[in-house]
Amino acid sequence: MNALLWDVFKIFKLMLRSTFFLLALLWASHSFGITFKSAEMHCQGSKISVQVNNNVELLGFVYFLGYEGRESVTNPQYSEKNKKRYAYGLDLYHRYKRFENSKHLAVAMGFAENIWLDYFINLLLQLDDFPNARLRDSIDTRYYARFSNSGNLTEARNNAIRFIDAMNAIYVEVDFGTYLRQSQPFYRNAMAQVLTGIPDSNFIPQMEAFYQGSFESYALYPSLTIPTGMGFGVCYQKDVQTHAAHVFGAFAPPAFSDTARLDMGFRDPKHLLELSTHEFGHSFVNPAVDQIPEALIKVTENYFIPIREAMSDQGYTGWKSCLYEHFVRAGEVIIARNLGDTEKAERLKDYYTTGRKFIYLPILLTELEKYNANRTIPYSTAVRLAMEGMVNDATKR
Repeated sequence: MNALLWDVFKIFKLMLRSTFFLLALLWASHSFGITFKSAEMHCQGSKISVQVNNNVELLGFVYFLGYEGRESVTNPQYSEKNKKRYAYGLDLYHRYKRFENSKHLAVAMGFAENIWLDYFINLLLQLDDFPNARLRDSIDTRYYARFSNSGNLTEARNNAIRFIDAMNAIYVEVDFGTYLRQSQPFYRNAMAQVLTGIPDSNFIPQMEAFYQGSFESYALYPSLTIPTGMGFGVCYQKDVQTHAAHVFGAFAPPAFSDTARLDMGFRDPKHLLELSTHEFGHSFVNPAVDQIPEALIKVTENYFIPIREAMSDQGYTGWKSCLYEHFVRAGEVIIARNLGDTEKAERLKDYYTTGRKFIYLPILLTELEKYNANRTIPYSTAVRLAMEGMVNDATKR
């Protein structure tokens, strides 16, 4: 692209982003006055939207009211760093502390003992907004199967209904709708920060090409109540269509005490791009890893032993979750190369392998690069071959 065309392209991009920002602030909502359903960035048949989801906001609120807030008060080792990083959620805890003994909260938190936030989010994105959510028959059983420890789907469905009913009741009990309306300035600030840093759209076609798949939509869900530093890549089916979503808390500690000088912590375009590539990657990778033969998972389980501590420190406490993360990170490296950013690809590879201790990344990359050269087989087959390559590499040592 010559210099003149490149300058025109950059100006056009800035115009688009300004338009997206205005659309986000003007879009009306039935739920709390404004839904920040911005701007959809179209890219070769795909699109990225930026939205706030009321159900996700209530989930994060419940997390702080039922766990993190109480930890900050009762645990003498609770760090000052966490108090600063989680300031917004902890402020909500203190404002709503009178509800921490709610029977409805106890029911919801009871299920949270065995289920992590990403699984809840997958389900909540498919429901109507609280307090009118219900478990429709059309929702696939895999989105609530974990509500039964024994795998009994009848029990799982009944427990999921109990959870949803408890969340509906919490919404009413604490008057969460009023919180959402009163918090519009904070959400506007967060949305403005995300929209000004929304990733260039060309990484989506590259992801679709590498993983040989696509989704009906790609949505970014910035959240003020999901803890700072957390992000979740999920995919779900709704109305017979499959959607990919990236739900994430702030990137930096928020400043919200002075409404005239708000900074909700989402202003980091580079981090937003890298997180989006990573979390959307999970939507492609996790189903492929789930297809790895169980025998191959079991024969490699002892590979987790030398990195157990490093992985656990990052929240990956099992071999399967460790594999998800290895393959997502391998995809990030290859997609960066495919986009022509070899410097970034090498930086990611070195950082993940050495800094984050994903020690099996190089051997997986060796196998996945063979697949990337021609893509004559499905990505899921390439994942299986990469696992077999890991086994063969181990036997040679």
